[in-house]
Amino acid sequence: MGSLGQTIDRTLSNIGRTPRDVLLETIASFENFGLPDEERVAAIATAVAASAVFYHGRHIAKFLDAVQVWALEAADCGSPPIPRIGYAPEPSTIIEAGEILLSGLDSLLDALRGAEVPLQDRVVSELALYTRLLGQHDVNTILLVVGAVAAAIADPDFTPGTMVAVALRDPVPFDRAADLASIQTRGVA
Repeated sequence: MGSLGQTIDRTLSNIGRTPRDVLLETIASFENFGLPDEERVAAIATAVAASAVFYHGRHIAKFLDAVQVWALEAADCGSPPIPRIGYAPEPSTIIEAGEILLSGLDSLLDALRGAEVPLQDRVVSELALYTRLLGQHDVNTILLVVGAVAAAIADPDFTPGTMVAVALRDPVPFDRAADLASIQTRGVA
C-alpha cells in the first residue's frame, strides 16, 4: 500500500487531531457493531451510495472509481479471507450500521470544515474511511460492493439511505444452457 498508505498518513497528519479522532471513532463504532460479512458489506455499500449522492453529485462515477481503486490497492496488501455466509442478512441491522457510517462521515466532514481543512484532504479523509473498511475484503467482494452501489444509484427510484444489498451468495444457480451475455458479472477469476 506504499503510496496510498503515505497519502492517507500524510492526510491524517494534516487534518488535525479532532477530525482524525472522529474518523477513527467512526471506524471503531462500525467495527464494534460486529456484523456478519454479508451485512457488513451491505452496510458499507449503503453508506457509500448515500455519500456518493449527497456529497459527489456530478462526480459520482469518479468517486466510485476512487473508492474501488483505493480499496483494491488496500486489499492487495494482504490476503483477506473469503466472506463467510451464515444466514440471511437483516435489513434493519444493515440500515442501522449504514447510519453509523453516515453520521460518522457527517461529523468528520463538519470537523474538517471547522478546522478549515482543504478540499483535497477532506476527500482523502472520506476515501480513507471507505478504504479502511472495504480494503479488509477480497477483490471480488470489493467489486461486488462497488457494482451494487453503481446499480443502486442508477435506479431512478433510489434515495440516499436506502439499503443497498450486496449478495455474496448465489441466489440462483446457473444451468449449462444459460446465456452468458445475460448473466451479471460476479467477480474476477
